[in-house]
Amino acid sequence: MSQAVPILLTLDTWVQQHITTVYSAKTADDFATAFDAFISQDVTIKVNGKPMSREQYEALIMGEIKNDDGATVAFNGTVTVLDNTESFRPTEAGTAGVFFKATVLGRIFTLGQRQTSTVTSSLNVVVTTDPSVKEFDNRRVSVLDEVLTDVENPITFPPPPTQSATTA
Repeated sequence: MSQAVPILLTLDTWVQQHITTVYSAKTADDFATAFDAFISQDVTIKVNGKPMSREQYEALIMGEIKNDDGATVAFNGTVTVLDNTESFRPTEAGTAGVFFKATVLGRIFTLGQRQTSTVTSSLNVVVTTDPSVKEFDNRRVSVLDEVLTDVENPITFPPPPTQSATTA
């Protein structure tokens, strides 16, 4: 019987998969697991030009999806540049730029319409291997620079029915 050999995802697929997993988390535990699998403990972060700690960034992203019912994430483009300076083993580490929109589905309904918000992001990350992570795929984001907006989507109600004139 042959043993399955783990395969590393390409850098662009890895980044997209982790973004989707973070935004789709429906519980705090799922979010924490997804966030830790994506973001290094020693990350450098800027959001909208301002530095923030890993904990602040975690709270920011969690605040966008807290008490929601998941999200759909659409990627409008990804650019990657691999860093294969590790001569003993080529990796799928490097730099990635991703543009995405996440439509976050609220749990609250107003007159039959679900409340939603849209997160629009231009995310640039440096993904490196993290020797402290004891997993086959030990890549984590070590530098993150994001331009981000989170806008609540308006609820549009159908127009009232028109009354037709009756002739007598």
